[in-house]
Amino acid sequence: MAISRIRTGRKVGKYRVRIQPIDEVTGKVVSIPSQVTSTRLEATKLERKMWNEYYQGKYSPKSGVVFAQALLDYCEEEHNAGRWNGVTYSTWSYTCRLVKSFFSDTKIRDISEKDIRSFARDYINTHKNAGVSRHSTIDKQLQHLRSYFGVLQEQGIVQVNPVPKNALKKFFRIDEFTASAEKYVFSDDEVTKIKEKIISDLYNLPCDFWGSRIAILIALDVGMRPQEIQAVKWSQIVNDEDYKVFEINDSWSEKLCRLNGHLKGRARGVSRKTLNISPEVLEVLKIYHQKQKQLLKQKGIINKDSFILLNCRNNQLMKDGIPIGQKSMNDLLKKVCLEVQVANGDKQVSMYTCRHTVATKLGNTPGMSYPWAAARMGHSLEMFMKTYVHADRNKNQAMMDLMNQNKSPQYRLKSI
Repeated sequence: MAISRIRTGRKVGKYRVRIQPIDEVTGKVVSIPSQVTSTRLEATKLERKMWNEYYQGKYSPKSGVVFAQALLDYCEEEHNAGRWNGVTYSTWSYTCRLVKSFFSDTKIRDISEKDIRSFARDYINTHKNAGVSRHSTIDKQLQHLRSYFGVLQEQGIVQVNPVPKNALKKFFRIDEFTASAEKYVFSDDEVTKIKEKIISDLYNLPCDFWGSRIAILIALDVGMRPQEIQAVKWSQIVNDEDYKVFEINDSWSEKLCRLNGHLKGRARGVSRKTLNISPEVLEVLKIYHQKQKQLLKQKGIINKDSFILLNCRNNQLMKDGIPIGQKSMNDLLKKVCLEVQVANGDKQVSMYTCRHTVATKLGNTPGMSYPWAAARMGHSLEMFMKTYVHADRNKNQAMMDLMNQNKSPQYRLKSI
């Protein structure tokens, strides 16, 4: 019997619950420890619970392994098989360390949604600079765990994923969320001032100081990602109808100190054209190309990857074919913004501010084809619409004028 009353021993009078499922593969009885409860009603409930747990994979031999070790083994397997690059492996390895620290020797079968919630909340409580928001560190960890348990579901090891969709909203109160920092958008006047300042400075500087300044000019023109700007080559300046554009197919990884071999979220070999390069920036690029050639010839160094932004400030990095670092670009941009009095207040400014500015202008250009704009920026249409199609402060006056045109008072207010 599945439920039997105990007649002798210490637990006399209580009820023993036993289930004996048959393994579909081997045809043998699966050995599951019996449990004891006080009343027949409790025993009936416990029997149902044990069957549910069995069908959810709790008693599968594979679910009896230690969670932290199983996750680590999965990471090593994916990395060794070449399915992950170095950056992905590094972020998953951090998740493994957090899981090992919190869950210790807990087995996969014992992990519940409640445990994952405790893990998430413990991370926030023990990391003083951690915040709860989309794309935050804890958000990435939960995405990793949901993905891993999804694999276990496919293998039949677990039936229910203990990491729910939108886990942050389920695990934290709204008032515990951290508001995402508002991104700054340069005004048209500020873009002009930054460009003028940089171009005027260039002609008073030796060419090995030009690199970061040219990176900013490119970013303000075409809105490429910093890692794409680092990897852009002289041969990638091409004609597109009556304009000059970049046709790019690679990006630089500062973490791995090498080319990624592909654009973000794209297969190897897939390229995209950017927005057009302005005439003034194109002229600067032509001048710099000649200056860079002379410098390389003088030092006896070959620009093996034909990088526009080859690091010419450091001979060893120059020989190794390393481009200018993003920190140099960001530091210079902040310095120039201070000099031309950009009104960013307490909002951060970085090379991504240039990208955000260009994309926002595209999103607010009358008659703009959003699919075309998204493709040129390297975004999906959905992401472009969600991220960049919003209010442009350059249009504040024009929009209010539009609202109030042809309006006349409907009634006169009494003076006070």
